[in-house]
Order: sequence, then structure tokens, then C-alpha cells
Amino acid sequence: MCERSFLMAMQRFGIVGCGYVGAGVALQARARGFQVTGTTTSPSRLSELCELVDHPRICQAGDPHADYDFLDDLDGLLIAMAPSSMSEQSNYENVFGDAVPCLIDAIRQRKADSSLHVTYLSSAGIYGDKAGQVTGEQTPPDRTDPTNALLAQAEDTVLELNSAAVQTCVLRLGGIYGPGQDIPSYIKSASGHQVPKNGNHVNAWVHLTDIVRGIFFAYDNQLSGIYNLVDDLQLTRRELSNQLCDIEGLAPVIWENHNRDGARIFNARVSNQRLKNLGFKLMVPSMLSPVPA
Repeated sequence: MCERSFLMAMQRFGIVGCGYVGAGVALQARARGFQVTGTTTSPSRLSELCELVDHPRICQAGDPHADYDFLDDLDGLLIAMAPSSMSEQSNYENVFGDAVPCLIDAIRQRKADSSLHVTYLSSAGIYGDKAGQVTGEQTPPDRTDPTNALLAQAEDTVLELNSAAVQTCVLRLGGIYGPGQDIPSYIKSASGHQVPKNGNHVNAWVHLTDIVRGIFFAYDNQLSGIYNLVDDLQLTRRELSNQLCDIEGLAPVIWENHNRDGARIFNARVSNQRLKNLGFKLMVPSMLSPVPA
């Protein structure tokens, strides 16, 4: 194949937000032979980004003067934007209320006529308090919580892009664990201590390996719509910590049995069946399972 034909055949993939997940996706995309463009909001991370992607860019998605011309040359795009700090509502507003809509407008105005697949990472926490009931993609998100309302609004904005030229897919992630985010060890470190969270709530989880695999599954199959990307674990915090501590003979974690005032509540058994029905298989079914080498 001549060089010109090779370059035309090479798939071009963009990642807006090369944080923990974005970096993992960048490594896999380059392993696939993709030409990868990645963005960061921090100039101090630019040298690190040079090691991850072919074309590093500084891009403040909420900046009206941001340069989005890199969008014109892409076949696939991952939007993996997250607040720099999750302790203040204003950080969520900056990302999901301002930056995401700005980026979507830029995608809508891209000059290329070629098709583009967009994968947007959202959160299974959007379901809020469902009293531990089984929750699927057809379950309405909890728009009474200000954070969840912003997440839902951002999802709606992304899905409005769907057209003949652009396909958009929203992946609702569980809490992320994996290399550098060893949640099981973190839970076990609380053995014998009281944790100020309701132990009766069911949370959703997913390993970094399966997030990366799920993103490329969505891209390869040109998925559109909303999909829960969570593992199979559907235990309460107390049940999970008891199992993790019992394995090593540790004292149990002491959880509260009530909600703290003003706390954002997530309590749902989130189903991953829709993705599985399409043929997606988890490599790490739960944090109680061994992680394949």
C-alpha cells in the first residue's frame, strides 16, 4: 500500500479529556494503529500528553475562542470531560453546563462531510435514589438533584447531535476502579472504622479495562443511544465491604444506616444487559473477581 493510501485508510481518533480513562483509551487507540489527537486543559500536562497521543492539543472547551479545527479530520471522538474537583457544584456547571454544550456546537459546525462517531462518558449515578431497584437505560434519570440534572442535560445535548453524518453514544459508567484506583484496598483500609455513608445503598462499579473495551465496542459497532457500562456487582456497600474484609479475616467496615443531610444519593442495581445483548463481554465481572493479566 502506498503512503498516501495508508494515510487515507488510517483511522483518526480524538479524545477530549485525557485523564485517567482518556489516557487508557489513547494507549489502546495507538495500539490499534489509529492516529490519535488528545486534549488537555492544563499546559503543565502537555509534555505528558506528547507521550500518549500523536497530536496533543490544549483545549478549554468552554472558551469561546477555543480552536476546534482538529474535529474536522476525525472518524471517532471520545468526550471524557470531568470536573477538576467534585466537591463544588460550580465545577459541574462549568463542565456539563458550559463546556459540553460548547464542544457539541463545535462538532455541529465541523467542516468535514465524513461521518463521525461520538462516544460521551456519563455516570450511572444519574439514576439517583431508586431504592436499590433494578435500573435500565429506560429508567428516567433523577433530575431533582442539581448534579444529576446537569448530567442529564449534557446527555440530551450530546444525543441531539445524532444525524446522518454524526452518530452519538452515551456510556453511563459505574464508579471506576483499576490500576492506580484500587478501590478494594481502599475499602479494606476502612476495616474496623466508621464511614459516614449509608451502607444500605447499592452502587455501580466498572473496571478501567472494561471501560476502554466498551468505548471501542461502541465505536466498532457504531452504537447510538444510551448504554450502561457497569460490571455485574450489585451489592450494597455493606455487603461488598463484608465480603472483601472476610476474605482476609479483617474486621468489618462500620457504615451508617441513614443518609446525611444534603448528600447526593445513588442507590440502584444498574443493569448492563443492553450492552451484553449486543455481544459485549466483561473482562472483569466485579472487583471480587481476579483481574486477567
